[in-house]
This record gives sequence, C-alpha cells and structure tokens, in this order.
Amino acid sequence: MSFSKPPEWTADGTGEKGRYDFWLRSVTAVILGTLLFNFFLAFVNTHGFAIRESHVVLSELLLIGCGLFLALSRGGGFLALVLIVFSYLAFILALRPELDLKAIRDILIPIVFYFLGRKLRRIEDADRIVLICAVIVVCVGLFEFLMLETFTSLVNIFDYYVARGTLTQDSNFVEGSTLFISSTRVSGRSFFAFLGNVRASSVFLEPVTMGNFGAFICLWALYREDMKLRWPLFALAFVVVVLGDARFGMFVCLAFILAFPFTKLLPRMIWWLVPFLIMLALVLYGGTVEGQRWEDNFSGRVVHSAQLMIKLDWASTFGVDGNLPFLDDNGYAYTISQIGILGTLGLWTAFIFTSGARADGTRFKALATIFICLMMVVSNSFYSIKLAALFWLAAGAVDAPQASVIKRAALDTKGGVLKSTAMMRELLARPA
Repeated sequence: MSFSKPPEWTADGTGEKGRYDFWLRSVTAVILGTLLFNFFLAFVNTHGFAIRESHVVLSELLLIGCGLFLALSRGGGFLALVLIVFSYLAFILALRPELDLKAIRDILIPIVFYFLGRKLRRIEDADRIVLICAVIVVCVGLFEFLMLETFTSLVNIFDYYVARGTLTQDSNFVEGSTLFISSTRVSGRSFFAFLGNVRASSVFLEPVTMGNFGAFICLWALYREDMKLRWPLFALAFVVVVLGDARFGMFVCLAFILAFPFTKLLPRMIWWLVPFLIMLALVLYGGTVEGQRWEDNFSGRVVHSAQLMIKLDWASTFGVDGNLPFLDDNGYAYTISQIGILGTLGLWTAFIFTSGARADGTRFKALATIFICLMMVVSNSFYSIKLAALFWLAAGAVDAPQASVIKRAALDTKGGVLKSTAMMRELLARPA
C-alpha cells in the first residue's frame, strides 16, 4: 500500500478514508514547506549556520520530490507527460554551451503541483490549504509589522540573501537595515502613510511575493463563490496587500474585479491569446523605447520589460542560447529563453484547454490568465516556489476529474445491481 496515492472509493461509500486523510495532510505539509522554507533557512542563517545557495536549491528539490511522490498515480498519463517534457528539455539543454538546471526546476513546479491538485477529492480541501497559508502569512506579517526588532532578531533577512548570493553587502541603500532592499519605501507608503515606511514581507522575506500572494488569495476568494469562509479570505487578501504596501498587488486585484463579469462570456481561445498578444505588444513597444532610461515605477518597469523583450534572438527564442542577458524583469522573455517558444506554447495550451468536472473552470482560467500575464510583464516572480506551488495546486484542484468518481461507482456492480446506493447518495452530494 503506497501513501503516494489517495485511496480508491470502495463500494460501501467509505473508502480508505484514513489513508486519504494521511495523504492530504502530507500534501498540506509539502505546500506549507514551500511557503516557509526560506523563513526557516533565514532563521538558521541568523543563528549560526551559514546558508549557501546550494541549501536553497536542495530544499526546493526536496519539496518538489515530495510533491512528485505524492502526485504519482496508477495511470501512466502523468509519468508519460513528465517523460515527454524531460525529453524536450534534454534536447534544448543539450544545445546550450552550459547546463542550466534552473529550466528543469521552472518547468517541474507547475507540472508536479498541478497534478498534485488534480488528485484532491474535493475542492474544499484546496480551500482549506489556501486559507491555512493565508492565515500564516498574515500572522507572521503582523508580527513583523508590530514587533519589527524582535522579528529581525529572529531572521536577519538581508544577511540571508547575501549568504545565498542573491544580494551583495553594498546593495543595501538603507544603512543598518536587516530587511530586504525593497522593504523600505523611502518616499513613503502608498497605502495608509501613517503606518510608516516599512513594507512587511512575512514568511516570503521580500515584499514582491507578499503582494503577489495577496493578489492570488483575492483571485481564489473571487472565484470560489460558494466557499464557506470566502469573505474572511477577501479580508486576509486586503491585509496582505496593505501590510506589504503592494501597489502592483492592488492593481491586479482591481483587474480581477473589473474582468470578473466577462470571465464566462469570452471563449477560452481569447484567454489563450492574451500572453502572446502582450508579448507582441512588448516587442513593438520595445522598438520605440530602445535605449531610453526608465524609472522604478510601473510605467518605467513596462519600458524596461519591452527593452528586454527585443534582446531575444532566434536562438534564445527557441531556448537554446546559453549566453543570455539578465531577463528576470520580464517574465515573458525569461520563460521563452528558459523553455523555448515551443515549450511555452505547449504548456500554456495544455493549461487553458484542459477541462475538469467543474462548470466554472473557465472562470478560473480567465482569472489565472490575468494573474499570470500581469505579473510576467514586470518580473519572473511567478516562478518562485513560495507562491507557484500553492497556485498550481489550486489550479489542479479546479481541473480535478471529480465526476469520474461517480462514473466509477456506477460501474461497480455485481450481477447488474449497484452494490451500495448509500455511496451514490454521498457522491452525488459532493460539489460538482
């Protein structure tokens, strides 16, 4: 008996509930691990054990490996997809002058955690995981905001990012600060200026992912209209955005609300086209602003993103160029350079057109398209496992083939008679 697989439901309708509960707790633990491991490593680095980039990489690989183990199923479809993707990656990586394992990590996160989410029995299980993560983020964020000295005595964020090689000692423009370099609004907060200049980053340690997380839980609350704690989740999203003083996060939330009435009206083909239309617009705009100086605001970041887009040549467009400029400020250019235009087309098409049992799946795809496409205009932060693991788990839960359980029950007969009508009643009571 393997705990990597949720149990099959038995004819009496009970199934191996204990085994599924254990599997679900394991999934929750992995998601919490992706959320908290940087915070834990920063704590370790602050209190005597030097952290290196290799520790971060190994931690991510361990969490992805655990997710992969829990996502395994009796069917061969998941493994077949993994083999196809790895064959494609092996081909383009072999054409690069140097091996870049980051491309493998970037493509594994969505595949592993999406298929992990597809194995959830009920979407309420995803609700619970999202809510737990939101409560943890808010609690730690409030602790940081209200007791900053105590918080930074536990985790010296700046030293942690220096130790892992992300920052250098001379990159801190706020002398003596132990926070991330963007955690202080020198010109003052955008929301509720009386709260001061510090932007809370909670377990993420930097405010960019904090704001993106706030936007995601707003997305989930907006999509899950029948979620029991929907309005408290909205409130948590607002608190996260305000604590992180996330202007971009608030902008994305407003985009969700404005687009929500149209999410069921437009066909999936329109949503599929959105990222490619944005990429075309960035290329055209990049030709008009090439060499222009840009400022660190949203319009300036768009200018910079457009300038990065036109740096791609044919080799980097197909993902075979190993000598690339810094593209992290443009998620589109970063994605194409890492997995190639063919890989990007394949994965995006699979995501948009994969359908599950839920009739409102198109609405989630539409909101997810807005979320992903807006974030990728100004950064590649969507690839951060701190957020991506939870997002793809939720996406998989939306597409979970829950209706197949009922079909399986209907076929489970003996002498043409259903073994247990109680099972059918229970399954039909489950949300579609």
